[in-house]
Amino acid sequence: MKEKEYFKQFDIKYGSLALGKHQMEVEINNTFFEKYKNVDIKNVDIQVVITIERKETMVFLNFDMQGFIVSFCDICLENLTIPISKQELLILKKTGTARENNNENIVFVGEKEYFYNIEQLLYEYIVTYIPIRKVHQGTGKETCNLDMLKRIEEAKNGSQSQKDERWEVLKEIKFE
Repeated sequence: MKEKEYFKQFDIKYGSLALGKHQMEVEINNTFFEKYKNVDIKNVDIQVVITIERKETMVFLNFDMQGFIVSFCDICLENLTIPISKQELLILKKTGTARENNNENIVFVGEKEYFYNIEQLLYEYIVTYIPIRKVHQGTGKETCNLDMLKRIEEAKNGSQSQKDERWEVLKEIKFE
């Protein structure tokens, strides 16, 4: 039941808001990513401040995201903290009916709709902020695990000196 309450915070109920600017906050934590079963993310703490500007036919949603994601370093597999500090804009444009759009910042919603769920949108924003190659930069508190780097180097060098006899036998096969 607690999880259900957590996800209610992602419903933007713009229909009940007066014209003008409003502000709300949502918290993204591990519960959020457990739903999506994202194995690359070990821990997350992101605060999202949403400034909602309601006009007659449009609703502007300005997202200010601040926090961090803890993932794995691609080299040493140790924890890697990825800071998140991003701003995004989404425009909800009221039309006769909801329809598709090529502009990723504009969503057409029906005139009778009164709320918009931003859960999937926030997930997509955050996942795209994670770099493709996640490695420690060698500065600050977090650096690659030196023991793991040493083992990787030993494995690279040792692979040439330790030959597997099974492969040597296969090399002797003559193909016509």
